Amino acid sequence: MKSIMQENKECYLCRYLYDFENQMNLQEHHCIHGTANRALSELYGLKVYLCINHHTAGINAVHKDRNMDLILIKEAQKKFEELHGHNKFMEVFKKNYL
Repeated sequence: MKSIMQENKECYLCRYLYDFENQMNLQEHHCIHGTANRALSELYGLKVYLCINHHTAGINAVHKDRNMDLILIKEAQKKFEELHGHNKFMEVFKKNYL
């Protein structure tokens, strides 16, 4: 499924944090993760592109920094709820991150 969180192929966090368009070394990231949630993120389009520094390699990479990870999780919940509502989010993901 296509991302519902971004239209342009660029690092979501470079744009979100610095208003900078970074299209270098992009990797796909499923915003709500874990065994079952990764597939649900794919199904509902809760995924973004991240540069390697924001994904896995940098000190503030989402796979190393829980606060950065939570930024994406919360943004994913907001976007999902805009389209499907809070009750549906709770039904599908079973946890409120906001």
